Amino acid sequence: MTTFEKIVTLFVKDRDDELSIVFTDEGNEYDYVQSCIYFNPHDLEDCGFLRHLREVHGFTDCDKYSLLLWTLLHEIGHHFTIDYCEEDEMETRMLCAMCSKEEAEKSTHIQDLYFNLESEWEATEWAIEFVSTNPILCETLSKKLEETLDK
Repeated sequence: MTTFEKIVTLFVKDRDDELSIVFTDEGNEYDYVQSCIYFNPHDLEDCGFLRHLREVHGFTDCDKYSLLLWTLLHEIGHHFTIDYCEEDEMETRMLCAMCSKEEAEKSTHIQDLYFNLESEWEATEWAIEFVSTNPILCETLSKKLEETLDK
């Protein structure tokens, strides 16, 4: 296990020892059934996430923290927020999945359609609240994640 993986694992377990994390070569997601985060620190496509944090959630200091940290906190946020998708949310997710990454990166409408889904919104709000109440921890962790990622 790398230093990066140890830091992330300890941080996740410190939030809730029933929460687990698997480092993967796939995308980033949370499995509600297994209480498990699948995390690929090398696949961090912003796709408008930081813009959404700034412009829609109104968190203007989001750039003080790495996308690595935001992604991790967002996935942890899924663990602590709603654990279901209503039918209309599933339809919107399927619609968004039909768009290419290139289309989504160019379209704030598509980005907002996805990031405004209730489960995504709540996970992001949890992340914002965590950063807001733990700014020093988050600044330190953000830098440490960036420093240790490929070491």
